[in-house]
Amino acid sequence: MNVRAVDGSVEDSYRFNPWRAPGYAPVVDACGQAGGRYGMCPIGGDSVFTNTSMAKLGDLGSQVLPQTRNKARWAAGSSVEVAWGIRYNYGGGYQYRLCPANEPLTEECFQKMPLEFDRTKQALVWNNGTRYPIKGVYVDTGVKPAGSTWARNPVPRTNDDNFGLHDPDSCPGPNGRSGPGCTQFPAPCPQDTGPYPWSTDGSGQGACSGDWTAGLISDHIIIPEDVPAGDYVLGWRWDCEETAQIWSNCADVHITISSGDIVV
Repeated sequence: MNVRAVDGSVEDSYRFNPWRAPGYAPVVDACGQAGGRYGMCPIGGDSVFTNTSMAKLGDLGSQVLPQTRNKARWAAGSSVEVAWGIRYNYGGGYQYRLCPANEPLTEECFQKMPLEFDRTKQALVWNNGTRYPIKGVYVDTGVKPAGSTWARNPVPRTNDDNFGLHDPDSCPGPNGRSGPGCTQFPAPCPQDTGPYPWSTDGSGQGACSGDWTAGLISDHIIIPEDVPAGDYVLGWRWDCEETAQIWSNCADVHITISSGDIVV
């Protein structure tokens, strides 16, 4: 966000948000919280949560989510595809991690086993199945845990009401959203080029920019060769930049160890 703003200046309005120090901001729960807030808490933005038999507002994902019986089976030393989708684009970046399923699902546990990306395989996958490979941007300095890798959210936010846009001269505003400079950084796909790449309904969404609901961000993560076989929980953490938010999710996986034709 605000890539042309001077670091630490008034225009650098997102300097205190989580993406500026990936992994350092504390979380309520490493697997997320239902509705993003406790039931007695009056804050929480526009969060709306309908209580179900599975969870109620404020429940912690690490405590209430049951294990999945049909877990994905991944082999140690392999590269596996994962993906996530955006509803509201807050910039920032993300990381995938593992924690053994028989241990408490804490942030400390997940940070012991951050996963590396295959940096050649990031792609946008539209809802119709079309796949477009892109060149990812990765961060491995100033992060927690030290030496781990985070991937920048490759879909640029689209707005025209702040300082530090990458090309402000080609972004009429306010609320114009009608020029390529209205993206926070150049969009990664060729469809978002030219003077009017976005929809005219005021949504600010493009083929690969804005509050992008057109598809998924796909990555390949590398399962370390020395991971013992067993049940694990895959953690995904998105440190936002436009907001002081962290989004997280968890999924059950089983890691196998291959030895010739024998799979443990």
